[in-house]
Amino acid sequence: MDSATRQNSVMKPMVIGALAVGAFIAAVVYLKHDSAAEQAPATTMRSAPSHDPTRAEPVTPAAAPSEPGRADSKPAPPPDPRLAALAVSPDNGLIEFVRATDGKVISEIDKDPSSPSFKKPLREYLYSGDRVVGLTAYRYLPDHIEISRTAVSYKPDGTVDQFAESTSFDSAKKK
Repeated sequence: MDSATRQNSVMKPMVIGALAVGAFIAAVVYLKHDSAAEQAPATTMRSAPSHDPTRAEPVTPAAAPSEPGRADSKPAPPPDPRLAALAVSPDNGLIEFVRATDGKVISEIDKDPSSPSFKKPLREYLYSGDRVVGLTAYRYLPDHIEISRTAVSYKPDGTVDQFAESTSFDSAKKK
């Protein structure tokens, strides 16, 4: 068996497994959000978000709460579960958050000395206004780097217009 055939036989199950895990995580996030929305009263859902810098910032489009008594008010668009992947990682002490001058996280650097990605970027964010429109995530494997890119565009009402994901592989450079 030549190396190209062997590499294809190894990569195909990895890609299928990664897609299955991603679909499972998206389904869990979506279902968990639905069950939390049904259990929580409406006043709890509209409470002001905490501005704790160690918590992940939600990236769902911001919309003013509608007043139930007004005829011209529109209900807020439902959050899109695909946007959960664009949230900033929680602070666990092993990630350095690089912030722009406006305080938004633009990059996450690995600070875990036992990780193959030590002192390397894990995620890079791209913003348009207050919304995340791009994310590049890096996964460092022994013989290559998996680079996942996500791009989002929004409609004027704040809902997702287009959502695109792509994955590429770069051979790991030995130093």
